[in-house]
Amino acid sequence: MAEAVKYGQTTFEADFLFGTNEQGSTVKFSRAERILLTKLTRSGRAILTRDDLLDALSGPGSDASDRNIDFVINRLRRKLGDSARNPTYIATQYGEGYVWVAERAKRSGNSAGAFLVVGPIRGMKFLGPYGEHARSYADELRLGLDRQTAKESKVVLDEDCPPAELFNGEKPRFAAELSFFESDNRLDCAITLKTFATGQIIRVSRHIVTSGEPPGEPLDRKAVESTAGEIVVAIWDALAYRASALATPSDAPLAVRMHDAALLLADTASWVETQKRLVSTLEKQPDDHRAQLMLATCIHSKYLMSGPMILPQQDFRKQDEDEIERLTLSSLPRLQDNPVFMMAAGKLLYFIGRSHQPLAIQIIEEAFNSTAAFATSFAILGQIRMFEGDIEAALALVDQGLELCPAGSPFELYLLVLKSQALLASDQRAALPAVLDTLFAKQAGLREALSIFYTSGSADEVPPEASHLLDNIDEARARAMLVWTNYLWARLFRVPEHRENYLRGPLTLLVGRLGPAVIPDEVRVSAPGLVAALVGKARLLDKS
Repeated sequence: MAEAVKYGQTTFEADFLFGTNEQGSTVKFSRAERILLTKLTRSGRAILTRDDLLDALSGPGSDASDRNIDFVINRLRRKLGDSARNPTYIATQYGEGYVWVAERAKRSGNSAGAFLVVGPIRGMKFLGPYGEHARSYADELRLGLDRQTAKESKVVLDEDCPPAELFNGEKPRFAAELSFFESDNRLDCAITLKTFATGQIIRVSRHIVTSGEPPGEPLDRKAVESTAGEIVVAIWDALAYRASALATPSDAPLAVRMHDAALLLADTASWVETQKRLVSTLEKQPDDHRAQLMLATCIHSKYLMSGPMILPQQDFRKQDEDEIERLTLSSLPRLQDNPVFMMAAGKLLYFIGRSHQPLAIQIIEEAFNSTAAFATSFAILGQIRMFEGDIEAALALVDQGLELCPAGSPFELYLLVLKSQALLASDQRAALPAVLDTLFAKQAGLREALSIFYTSGSADEVPPEASHLLDNIDEARARAMLVWTNYLWARLFRVPEHRENYLRGPLTLLVGRLGPAVIPDEVRVSAPGLVAALVGKARLLDKS
């Protein structure tokens, strides 16, 4: 099958029957329009007279009026969203004819779908004997970037990488453009880091590649590795920090952005990588209030991502809550102009409690009313509404967030988990399967990890995944799971019935398998009625 071709912002099928723009809108072309498109694109940058186009349309010697050509051209312009005064596709050469001015997109090669492309590379033809140094520098920079990013984040070198508007295929996420310049026996390289699709400049830096009489001193590979590290830090800032970016309706909450950034840049647990970066930042800039709040968020994420492995054997919750409180309160006065950070601060204060919850709710509601980051607002305010007991309001907010967030993104998973938690807490079990099927289909392994939490506790309704977990769990691991579930979520529900609904499934199954001794004291405090009923039932079974 012949490949589609792209001109400007439109991708045409090989026979020009359909064209699709970058917003996903598709138009269909008539036979006459397809003939003219074929003739024009094959003669790009060449003037075609009305007679030339009429011959293509009706055959040589036709007595059709050349005004027919103007009519078809105008129709094409309307379908392509083109302007006669400022043409992207078809220009009028007055008194002569028409010219196809759109460039055909270059093939993207191995850059398609890359996380980071090193390229394009400019200035190579002027370097003479320094050319090999420039190529070695580009190769070494790519290797350094590859070493300092996650295995799944493809880093490629593409000397002739086309710009976004001419790129054919899935666009890379970022580009590090290299521009080499030689003067007075010194070779320098300017590196421009950009967001590939938008061209937004993230960072520009200049580096000495080599100096001295040609061919110059050997390449300093340690310096190149250090430069790669600076680029990775700048990418992390762009993904998670976003200090200069305007909030948009589909933006994810701060914690989700940080998690997503860490997964792209490291193969370790996301909170470990993030904590290292933030501690390093604060060592250099102790008063960086955004980094302070992000470190507080990272400490909370440690329990979210790794709680069952560190609780209760390594219980540093008191110290960590102290640090979350210190960092959040210290940064709060200087975050007033950033609603997304304010909502993150409010969520952390709500989590640690300590009489901060009224302030937390006030902060979140005020930020909600002042930001264009609607999806973030819906997620965080929805979670607070859920904990406060207004489940229907919570579900309405989460559903609005799901409509805005990108499909398949970590943010979508986050919102689906919130929705399932709200349904579970309010005992709306009939609505759970549809949400859980969607959630589990998005990411492998989630069904096995989470299925125990969504059972009713009845032995007849235990899914195979939960049965497998129960068959292989010991008391220490079971207690850790219950402590984690209670600490991160159950204890935060203000309505006792919601706490019990949330804990009922795993608590019933684990007590039934391992006995009442598996129940941690903090869970007994969170759900005393449920615990009493389960312990009483266990004693009756023992007597019988």
